[in-house]
Amino acid sequence: MKQFLFVRIPSTCICFTGIMISSLVINLLSGWPVSPFPFQVLGWIVVCQVIDWLLCHLDFKSWLQYYLVESSILYVATLAVALVFHWTAATVPSIVLFSILFLAVDSFVFWYFYRRQRLLAQELNQLLQAQQKDSRMDA
Repeated sequence: MKQFLFVRIPSTCICFTGIMISSLVINLLSGWPVSPFPFQVLGWIVVCQVIDWLLCHLDFKSWLQYYLVESSILYVATLAVALVFHWTAATVPSIVLFSILFLAVDSFVFWYFYRRQRLLAQELNQLLQAQQKDSRMDA
């Protein structure tokens, strides 16, 4: 599980991003038509990272509270951006589908980082316990 969380998921995301950016650059340099969508999404992801960074400076009582606050802010903001850039239509079925997709992606991202932090904490605790055990034996 640790290799999946620490290697496979990031590797897949990095490769995909690199390929998409390379493809965009090649298309731009070749004069082929390029959709503004990837640039809009990249810009929006950067804005979302800034929002996340700002929220990280607040003192939340729990992971769940942080998740609910950040997800609510990002949902409303992303829906507004999606409507402005016409990533989704302003119809009930489109907004329902957008909401389901947003919830699925957002939940996966939070699960990923939550699980990753727990694995790191477990590993650190095991190292500290081993170190304490060793120091007791030396005493």
